[in-house]
Amino acid sequence: MVFHYATVLYDHQMMKAAAPIYEEALRLLPANEPGNKWRRVTIDQAAMASGISGDIQKARMLLNAAVQADPAYPLNYYNLACADAEEGNAADAKLHLQQAFDWKANVIPGENLPDPRMIRFSS
Repeated sequence: MVFHYATVLYDHQMMKAAAPIYEEALRLLPANEPGNKWRRVTIDQAAMASGISGDIQKARMLLNAAVQADPAYPLNYYNLACADAEEGNAADAKLHLQQAFDWKANVIPGENLPDPRMIRFSS
């Protein structure tokens, strides 16, 4: 229910409100299952909601912890590349995109690695 509530907020572009609800949903999931599909999706959504709402540092914190716990999941690296781009850091964005593509075989079935041409760099 918590995840679904956060998703309703997210779908209505209420990212600042959705982010902490996704984090609460994350706390309800088993921490000892880093490759768990729902854990991966919840981290992804929490990080995106944080980043889109302007809290890049919170997004980074979530993603860095996710990379430590689940280093084979490519979306964590892709989202780090987005955070890098938001901060105008092209070198780290390139590194994280390469890592994302190195692990692209590990996307969740039915999930696709986003097109990196959609990343916009801040000026």
